[in-house]
Amino acid sequence: MTDAPRVDFDCEQCGARVHVVVGSAEAACARCKEARVLEPAQLSDAGGLLGCRVCGHPELYTRKDFPKPLGFAIVGVAAVLAPFTSYISLGVAALLDSALYFTMPELVACYVCDARHRDFPQPPKHPRFDREIDERLKYGKRAVMGRAMREGGTADAPDPEH
Repeated sequence: MTDAPRVDFDCEQCGARVHVVVGSAEAACARCKEARVLEPAQLSDAGGLLGCRVCGHPELYTRKDFPKPLGFAIVGVAAVLAPFTSYISLGVAALLDSALYFTMPELVACYVCDARHRDFPQPPKHPRFDREIDERLKYGKRAVMGRAMREGGTADAPDPEH
């Protein structure tokens, strides 16, 4: 049984992480009580994501739901132990990191507001992170790279070629 779709995003007022189980039209920050309306038009008829539920932007990307601090901790502990384990701990860390990577679920993140959408049904499927989209959204006309926005956003778009 899958979990209910949920969204995590940073509160604009205080910066705290807000966790919302999708079902209501509004989310409130637990720390400062700032309310934010979720974008209802960003869902397909089947409940899949057409755009970000927080900011409404249509360009999203798929990535693993892997906690970065855990990855850094595994590598850090292995590096500290390396001289005492004849560097075997580095190989064990690589195997552990790979096993975790392949068992972690995927989430869909927004390029603009970094909202993280979990357990939404597919289709549509969103491609993995694309540096060109990120460059265009961050730097606009000053971007070295950055193709024009796709019609309809990233819903069912192919993965980037780089």
